[in-house]
Amino acid sequence: MTYTTTQNNPAEIPAGTDPSTVEKLKTLQQESTQRSKRVFKILRTAYAELTAELKDGRTVISPLAKDVTAETVATVKQKSQQAADTVNQTWNQEADSKDLSDRLIRLARVIAVAAKQNLFPQIKKQAIKLDVLLSDRYGAQYTTLKDKVTGRTQQASAQTASESVDQPVVIEVESESV
Repeated sequence: MTYTTTQNNPAEIPAGTDPSTVEKLKTLQQESTQRSKRVFKILRTAYAELTAELKDGRTVISPLAKDVTAETVATVKQKSQQAADTVNQTWNQEADSKDLSDRLIRLARVIAVAAKQNLFPQIKKQAIKLDVLLSDRYGAQYTTLKDKVTGRTQQASAQTASESVDQPVVIEVESESV
C-alpha cells in the first residue's frame, strides 16, 4: 500500500518504525476524500457533456425527423387516394363479371400493378433521399451503421432463401363449380 502523506515519506520515518494505525486511518481518510472528490468531478463533467450532446442531437435530429415524417405522411395520403381511386375504378369496371372470386382476383392484380408502378418507386426515391441526407450529416458513423444493418439483412435474406429452397411449398386450392 502506498501512502501519500509527508509523514509516511520513507526519508522522514525513523528506521524500524511503521506508521501507527491512527496514522494509517488518517491517511486512508485523506486519500478516500481526495479520490471521491476527483471521481465526483469526473462524473459531473461527464454528465454535463452527456446533457450537451443530447441537446445538440435533439436539435439536429428533431427537424430531420419532422421533415421525413411530414413528407411521408403527405406521400402516403396522396398515394392512398390514388389507390382508392384505382380500386373504385377497377371494381366498377369489373361489376359485370358474374364470378365474385374472378372479380376479386382481377382487383388484386390491378392493385399489385399499381403498387409496383407507383408506390415502390416513390418509397425507393424517399429511401435514397434519406440515405444521402444521413450520409452528409453523419458521414462514417452512418456508413458503418448502415453496413452493419445491411450485412445482417443480407445474411437473413440468404438464410431465408436457403431454407425456402430446401423445403418444398405445397399450395392446396379448393374449387367450387358454379
